[in-house]
Amino acid sequence: MKKGLFIVLLIAQSMVAQTISGNFPELKAAQVLLRGYNGFQEHELATTTTDSAGNFTLTYPKEYVGAALLQIKNSKSIIVLLNHENFSMSWSNLQDINTLQFANSIENEAFTKGITLNQEIESKLTGLKFLLPQYKTTSKQHKWLQQEIRQQTQRFQNHLNQLPKTSYARYYLKIRKLITDMPLTANRYIERMPKHEEDFKNLNFSEDYLWHSGLLNELFDGFYQLMESHIEVEKVTQHANLATDEWVKNLATQPTKQQDVAEHCFKWLEKRSLFAAAEHLAKAMLNQTNCQIDQKRTNLFEQYRKLAIGNPAPNIQLNNNQWLSTLNSNYILVAFGARWSPNCQTDYPKLNQGYKNLKDTYGLEIVYISIDTDKNAFETYYKDALFITHCDTQGWETQAAKDYHIFATPTYILLDKNLKIVAKINTPEHLEAWLQAHKGQ
Repeated sequence: MKKGLFIVLLIAQSMVAQTISGNFPELKAAQVLLRGYNGFQEHELATTTTDSAGNFTLTYPKEYVGAALLQIKNSKSIIVLLNHENFSMSWSNLQDINTLQFANSIENEAFTKGITLNQEIESKLTGLKFLLPQYKTTSKQHKWLQQEIRQQTQRFQNHLNQLPKTSYARYYLKIRKLITDMPLTANRYIERMPKHEEDFKNLNFSEDYLWHSGLLNELFDGFYQLMESHIEVEKVTQHANLATDEWVKNLATQPTKQQDVAEHCFKWLEKRSLFAAAEHLAKAMLNQTNCQIDQKRTNLFEQYRKLAIGNPAPNIQLNNNQWLSTLNSNYILVAFGARWSPNCQTDYPKLNQGYKNLKDTYGLEIVYISIDTDKNAFETYYKDALFITHCDTQGWETQAAKDYHIFATPTYILLDKNLKIVAKINTPEHLEAWLQAHKGQ
């Protein structure tokens, strides 16, 4: 290769990539993987292997700005911040995070300092706020404590203010502090809740800085969990719905991101039994006029809107003479599954084994609707089923799956004798626990 061409290639490569060089002397011939974030998903940015002295070099895309997870196979994982820097790192003792050092990285040095500073501040604030009410009648000491609390509170923001506005560490630390503060607020400093709600609503949920942070899960889960601190169900729902409306509106021009967030939050709210807030979110998404929701998420939200707790469930024809409504049982578990589904392969034997006891104890009937398309395979697999099974070989197009807006297997919906929906069941164990808790009601 000609010298001039070689130089051109090096220049071209430097324009599209950045490098991280490292020395982890305890690791020899170990795989090092750099994973970036895109919303709720991770993806590989670069991978390499350390040499016999623990040295390595990772080359990652220059256009990626955000947090990344540096994973050492069968060992440690650490967060690093990437923002157009070629930097190096050393870690002499993998058991001691304090031996991790960065060179030529303003971002990671600011990040490390910010994390340490916040821990120090929170420790001091805990002591100061504990002392404050004890000196309420002592004017001088009380005033000093209040002033010291204000100064400590401002120290972290001062650290951020010293960083360039283009610094990713400045943005990342702000979000991370909000996430860290929310559970503390719920447990100790409830007076901070209005400030957290305002900070959350003022976020730009569409910007890549946030989507490359790896913090989306913690941010949304932590915020809605904080809303539970309002305790009264009506207030929890009210405050959660206001926040939902804010990010739904904020992401209106980013339908893919909007749907990703909606699916995540919807499942979290439903898991926490915040059904009114989940219903509000489902309706907000179904009422969108600016984007087309994909079929999977349409079914997700429609299943909630039409099959919410307390709603009447669609009747299902099982054969020429038998319908759900003709079953004489206290409860009916409508189970959607398939022989090829790994979770169904685990749950089906449990349901079959526990069926007789649940039927005798609680008056439960199980109707198992299979999404299979092979009649012979279905009959062979479920030949020992003690409960009602049904398969019309139409797969996801079976009418029952359409009526119940099924998008995943297994799906379990528990009905009372009047076909009113009384619970969404997660597992066979959850089914038995629910029936036991509601026995005699």
